[in-house]
Amino acid sequence: MTDLVPISALSFAGLKFQDPWILFLLPLVFLPYIMQRHSKKRVPLANANLMIGLGPSRKVTYLRKLGVILRSIAIAAMLFALARPQMGSLPNKRAIEGVDIVLAIDTSGSMRARDFEINGQRPDRLEVIKAVISQFIDSRPNDRIGMVVFGSEAYTQAPLTMDHDVLSQFLEQMEIGMAGDGTAIGDGLATAVKRLKDSPAKSRVIVMLTDGANNSGRIDPMAAANASKALGIRVHTIGVGSQGVVPIMQNGRVFHIRADIDEKTLQEISATTGGQYWRAVDTNALVRVYAEIDKLEKVKRDQTSKQQGRDIFHVFLLAAICIFLAEVVWRTTYFRRIPA
Repeated sequence: MTDLVPISALSFAGLKFQDPWILFLLPLVFLPYIMQRHSKKRVPLANANLMIGLGPSRKVTYLRKLGVILRSIAIAAMLFALARPQMGSLPNKRAIEGVDIVLAIDTSGSMRARDFEINGQRPDRLEVIKAVISQFIDSRPNDRIGMVVFGSEAYTQAPLTMDHDVLSQFLEQMEIGMAGDGTAIGDGLATAVKRLKDSPAKSRVIVMLTDGANNSGRIDPMAAANASKALGIRVHTIGVGSQGVVPIMQNGRVFHIRADIDEKTLQEISATTGGQYWRAVDTNALVRVYAEIDKLEKVKRDQTSKQQGRDIFHVFLLAAICIFLAEVVWRTTYFRRIPA
């Protein structure tokens, strides 16, 4: 199939214009001629005595036309410069791998547990999760990614975007308890579905991560899963946290809690929507999970790739300036004019 050249780039004879609409102003090159026709005729001082009562000579007429021609060429060169000429190839299409993904992340109070390790330290679970998700985002440069956080309630932390620098900033701002201390899995999933329902992408995916069971919110998790299935949105679920009692830091004191994960519900959500369920009991397992999702979720998508050409506007700009100056020098010296 032949690629279409976008209207934002016009090319001929190896020359590409990034702002071709400027070329519609080319009729302005006739402006000097129009102005000369309507102005009062003047003749060279050197030939004034010869021309009084006789009208301009053929030589004077040609010299006057030369000035008009120089000004017209200067205007044309300036317009070509403004049209941003480049030497290079036209935009072409290439196939890339991309998918629209919403990361639904549990920020409930149990994320304070310190059973994961990273760089020899034991920060809370959310800090480890943020570090792993950051690597996952970096590995998906061709994806639109959004984020939903949920606790007792759920809301969008970042809409779908290709600007992963901004996405990383939103990820860094994520805090434990920012959506309440409960775990509203159904509300979190429904909010993520809402972010994807109008997406035109061929592949739409939710990656939901939690360390607890649904104990809050208004929407049943399976009702949200069925809605996701109806819209063709696949949901992968991740249960995080080690088995048994885990230490948790709160108000400067260490407590021990047992965070039970509702694996059955998470497995049903994934099975209903055509996704998969993983259990991550430590940092290495969590890294492997996101690496598996990264390999699993690939889709071919065409993207227009603009090959940056070499700017040569300065050539036309310099030509316009030189021609204009030459015309000014010629008009004010050799061809000085007085009223005819």
